[in-house]
Amino acid sequence: MVTIIARSVRGLEWVAADEISAALPQARGLAMSSREITFRVPELAPPLLGLRTVDDVFVKVGRVSGVTPTKEGPSIAAPRIADLDWAGALAHLGMIRTIPPRPRLDVVASLEGRRNYNRFAVENAVGEMLARRLRGSYLAQTSSGRQAGEPDLMIRVFVRGTEAVTATEVAAQPLHRRGYKQEAGAGTLHPPMAAALARLAHPAPASTVADPFCGDGTIAIETALSYPATRVLASDIDEVRLGHAEGNAARAGVSLTLRQADAARLPWPDQSIDAVITNPPWNIAVDARGLLRRSLDRFWRQMPRLLAPAGRLCLISDAQLDAPRQLRQMGYQLALATQVRLAGRVSHVLLCAPREQGLPRIPAGLADWRRRAVAGGVITEAGF
Repeated sequence: MVTIIARSVRGLEWVAADEISAALPQARGLAMSSREITFRVPELAPPLLGLRTVDDVFVKVGRVSGVTPTKEGPSIAAPRIADLDWAGALAHLGMIRTIPPRPRLDVVASLEGRRNYNRFAVENAVGEMLARRLRGSYLAQTSSGRQAGEPDLMIRVFVRGTEAVTATEVAAQPLHRRGYKQEAGAGTLHPPMAAALARLAHPAPASTVADPFCGDGTIAIETALSYPATRVLASDIDEVRLGHAEGNAARAGVSLTLRQADAARLPWPDQSIDAVITNPPWNIAVDARGLLRRSLDRFWRQMPRLLAPAGRLCLISDAQLDAPRQLRQMGYQLALATQVRLAGRVSHVLLCAPREQGLPRIPAGLADWRRRAVAGGVITEAGF
């Protein structure tokens, strides 16, 4: 069995675990911890590369102990890491992609706890040692960036206490780097976060989904890719960002119905929307414009007449805006209000509906994995 480490947005480990369990029925021993889901599979297979709610997936190579917090730590750990079963790990990777005989390596280290060295010391020590062991080359890391060149192997080193867990990336590029997303502006949403919102909304086949603040199209595209039987409507007040959405959707191979519109006057008066999945402007990277410049209240008040019976709203909002309180005051019922950490900021993920539509339900599988995450101390009822 091959041990896999999947990395996720902090606070949404349970959403990633739910997707993994559904997409990989052969997975065994699935366990969650902060930002990680680990599990075992008999072999690497293409469905691993199709996971949408995770940031990336890695093959675990091994673990070494005795890593000190002093400046000698990297030099002590590097030879032991190089002695791990790299031949076995590369053999597994070779089942789904080609690894050149003299690979170029990139190393990224994550350090927990205070230490008398920074991550570059670990990355350079491990990278130089591994390059010799694998007869390849190392793309050195400095505070100003990585040496030019595209790596064939991305190595991750997770230093926790006196142990270092080492893994190598399954795909040639991190999974969160979507090939379709070549046009993006300020405040663009992290694709795995968009995919998680779509999974929480869980639109039924033949239903209609809308994103009234679509920006570069990330939520709409991820919804269309994950739920191809849905009809996806998207609008934005910014003509440039709509152009981004159109180009990104074409590269993703999905069909969106795009309109330029102020979200205070939604362009679908005759539509019955089953789910609105969106990322409203936070007035941080992107300011609200048009009739919503001062407040989103006019947008929220449209939902009762826009949403179908049992329709729902799934969104992400900066925690400083306190969207849960605002929506409750406006008569919304919240099935989920949980905190996540995204791009260094705390945000709220909400699943809710106006009182007229009734309380939405978290899909059963997701609800079960959330209960497990709370019981295991990975998250709290409020998030993380």
